[in-house]
Amino acid sequence: MNSNRHQVPAGTVIGGRYNIIRPLGQGGMAYVYLADDQLAGGQVAIKIMKEELTHDPEFVKRFDTEAKAASSLDHPNIVKVLGYGQDDDLRYIVQEYVEGSTLKDLIQTRGALNWQLAVPLAIQIGLALEHAHRRGVVHRDIKPHNILITPDMIAKVTDFGIARAVNTNTITLTSGVTFGSVHYFSPEQARGSLVGEKSDIYSLGIMLYEMVTGQVPFDGETSVAVAIKHLQEMPPLPSSLRGDIPSGLDSIILKCIQKSPENRYSDARELVDELDAFMVDPDGVYGIVNNNLDRDGNTTAIGLSRPEPNYNKLREIEHTISDRRRSRQRDLAIVIGIIVLSIAFLTAIGIWGWQKIQDSIHQTSSSEFLVENYIGLELDDVKKILDDAGVTYKYEYKDDTTANEGIIVDQSPTAGITIKPGGGTVLMLYVSGGQNMIELPDYSGQTYTVAKAELEQTYGFHVTTAYEYSDMFDKGQVIKTMPAAGQSAPKGSDIVLYISDGSSKMIMPDLTGKTFLEAKEELVKLNLVLGPLNSMSVDPVTGLTVDVPENDRYIIKQNPVGGSEVRTQSVVGFTYGTKLDWDQFLNPTPVPTPIPTPTPEPTQAPTSEPTPVPTETTPPTTPTTSHETTGTAAPSQTGVTPP
Repeated sequence: MNSNRHQVPAGTVIGGRYNIIRPLGQGGMAYVYLADDQLAGGQVAIKIMKEELTHDPEFVKRFDTEAKAASSLDHPNIVKVLGYGQDDDLRYIVQEYVEGSTLKDLIQTRGALNWQLAVPLAIQIGLALEHAHRRGVVHRDIKPHNILITPDMIAKVTDFGIARAVNTNTITLTSGVTFGSVHYFSPEQARGSLVGEKSDIYSLGIMLYEMVTGQVPFDGETSVAVAIKHLQEMPPLPSSLRGDIPSGLDSIILKCIQKSPENRYSDARELVDELDAFMVDPDGVYGIVNNNLDRDGNTTAIGLSRPEPNYNKLREIEHTISDRRRSRQRDLAIVIGIIVLSIAFLTAIGIWGWQKIQDSIHQTSSSEFLVENYIGLELDDVKKILDDAGVTYKYEYKDDTTANEGIIVDQSPTAGITIKPGGGTVLMLYVSGGQNMIELPDYSGQTYTVAKAELEQTYGFHVTTAYEYSDMFDKGQVIKTMPAAGQSAPKGSDIVLYISDGSSKMIMPDLTGKTFLEAKEELVKLNLVLGPLNSMSVDPVTGLTVDVPENDRYIIKQNPVGGSEVRTQSVVGFTYGTKLDWDQFLNPTPVPTPIPTPTPEPTQAPTSEPTPVPTETTPPTTPTTSHETTGTAAPSQTGVTPP
């Protein structure tokens, strides 16, 4: 594995089982990829620690902390960690793959969420925190970016990267700044104090405020300004920003974000219970702070009064911030002075050396690379130079008895040529295989087990595998080798077997009429991705579209339709409803045929021909009833059949 690579390319196998498909995103510490679990089957998300942090003991500790903390948790509202480990110098965490977006994306897309949606999401997050707190884990970075929302509006908490056990000390950066996101962290985090479970409750309150109003309660030009607001101020009531928010929710949110942890909810369960009660009776009284007594000793709701600021404490904080600012300015002046002196010294004695450097690799520009003469050097040493410079290269072994194995004997282009790293030019290195060169047979079309056994046992190669979709080879058959068939490689070198993972094309099955759970399971088996979902069920009273519980859903329509040709990883969307909706879709109620109202015949002028005499008397025009399905007139009230 190349340790200098900033991104892991598709097709790389991590830990001997996780085949990288594509990047999903990145966070502060790690890149996140979608990967196939070749051992257990199915897809997973794998977080790989950024290379520049692997040598920082503090970030390594944080990464390991996340793995250990999250792996001890098992809750439907927490992204499950399936494993963690290290492959060469890559530290990774494997977790379940959640299809959806972050809560932050949802807020940015929709703006302020209706409280009927926001409160159930907060309840799910509260249940996840309750589970974590009971296991002795405090998240310490609850924010919308760390909440994943599935298409079914299921909230899942992720990123326990700065979580800690309750009885450990506060973790801080080397600069002394407490971990956490400034818009969401608690006053105790701002002060650098010991952080407990109620810090997560505070952050959840801040997040709920943002969900229902569309904006964070505290904002400022700098992180310090936001931190001071967390310490000193109370935000406007959410209902003052959106008039449809009940006062009870105001009180719940403000109790969550009390400055003193003692005035918040005692634990996540108490908060969840109040949110549950609020959903049942939004007009009830909630958010009572027990130690906020009036003169009669009665408790009062937090929404009715605001705590007075402690001005002595505020002045103390301001003095502390000023002292730190002056200290930073003094340190910065010292550093600048040292830098200026160093530059002057180097300028005085290093003009000749500087000109030599300008004539070297970086003579033309930092985006160009001067190819040197690598003939006679070890391949591993040259690979490190090229990897550091970002140069694209390939190497091929040759029979050469004049040089030891692993020594470069030729190159293209030759020395003195300037190329652009990452551009279209590929530097080709020809390496001596010594006297142990073996020509690779053509294994295309053979089974993986046969090819691997022969390469390892007969020729002594070290074999690794990579999986690709192929329309030419059946699943499990060898597509090609690297180096390619017909090329030579020294005994004991690395050989990559590319194995077919089956055709990338398939005929989309017809999933209509199946339950939603059956359809999801079928998509997983076919390596297809669940896409947008739409409900077809309508409330007969209001006429509005309503959601259907996942266990009661039946697939009514699908896109792409059954029988069409699709590729692996295609997105499939569903329209669903209840079993009754499906039956009505198959057998729609016929529309009654309108019955024409009988009209009397017009009076005609006498003609030369006699007018026929009717055999029956024409009945008078009377109301008639229609049969819904036949469309024929019913007998009239007089009992005479109309003509």
